[in-house]
Amino acid sequence: MNILVVNYRDRLHPAAGGAEKHLHRIFSLIAEAGHQVVLLTTAFAGCKEREVVDGIQVVRKGGDLLFQLTVAMNIRKLDREFNFDLVVEDLNKLPLFTPFLIKKPVVVQMHHLWRGSIFHEASFPVAFVVWAFERMIPWFYRKQPFVVVSPSTKRELEEIGIAEDRISVIYNGSDDDVAASVPDVAPVEEESSVPYFLWLSRVHRYKGIWTALQAFEEFAENHPDVKLVVAGDGPLLKKIPAWLKERGLEEHVELLGFVSSEKKKKLLAHAVALLQTSFKEGWGLTVVEAAKHGTTTIASDVPGLRDSVRNGETGLLFPVGDAHTCAMEMDRLYSDDDLRTRLSQAAKSYAGEFRWDCAAEQTLDLIQEAIIQRQVGGGDE
Repeated sequence: MNILVVNYRDRLHPAAGGAEKHLHRIFSLIAEAGHQVVLLTTAFAGCKEREVVDGIQVVRKGGDLLFQLTVAMNIRKLDREFNFDLVVEDLNKLPLFTPFLIKKPVVVQMHHLWRGSIFHEASFPVAFVVWAFERMIPWFYRKQPFVVVSPSTKRELEEIGIAEDRISVIYNGSDDDVAASVPDVAPVEEESSVPYFLWLSRVHRYKGIWTALQAFEEFAENHPDVKLVVAGDGPLLKKIPAWLKERGLEEHVELLGFVSSEKKKKLLAHAVALLQTSFKEGWGLTVVEAAKHGTTTIASDVPGLRDSVRNGETGLLFPVGDAHTCAMEMDRLYSDDDLRTRLSQAAKSYAGEFRWDCAAEQTLDLIQEAIIQRQVGGGDE
């Protein structure tokens, strides 16, 4: 099969995140199985217009602001070049309207709906546009099948009017080599002698970094011997040092910025727990990555995270944005070795259920079914 995937980012984009990791892990395996996968995405400074990444032919054009127009201008040109059997629209920002642009079957892949959480991330005009477009998704995609990464996202789509029988849940995998590498992971250099909680994400407002910092400030009053390690880059990172200095926490919070995959594994393996304080997640890749190392998570009780974290069984949930309750859960977990051990062991067992090869196989099955349904139905998608 020849498959076109359309998404705002590819894995090498400086602003790439979990959605791009998911895309490349799934479709690299589909390409490995002998199918041609082309990804139409945005360009970035210093990038090549075309290159093969993870077995995927990446075509980069334009930027974020006019990407909808870029797709409209290029999708048929690419179809004439590659003769696609199907289009996968990775809808994680604004709709790209692919069913109106090309007469091929379309599958819509989604991680989460922003809904009200977009107002925690973007300015009002931008946030309102995203919020409004989401409410119109049922009008833009009347017949297309949807694939989502969690039951929570499926429920959200049903709430805005997408029929249940058009939505399939295919869970994210986790790095297959992570579990095997845990016994050989070296101590985390300077963090190894000091217990620490880990916050690992892109440093955006909707990721809840301020919730994590405020919770740690309260927690540290009773536990001055514990650190918070913040790993990840993003627009808010430069604002944190002044906040820490004002509260005298410079020696208790370490800002690492972007970390390598190997460093991330070491940090996950030795943390007391992962803090996942997002206002919105489709699933929670870092939760599963931490669990593979036998590390539990304290997370916001929001769609996606309440699926990857089973409250009281594999981790702990707290009301989103509630720094005080988050601090209380940090204290409870840190002070109770038996609880931490029980949650961590259950999290590791739960994480073992999720594999990228299974996710890729299920995605390929869904793609093939969409093509067959189009051929049998003989009508426009």
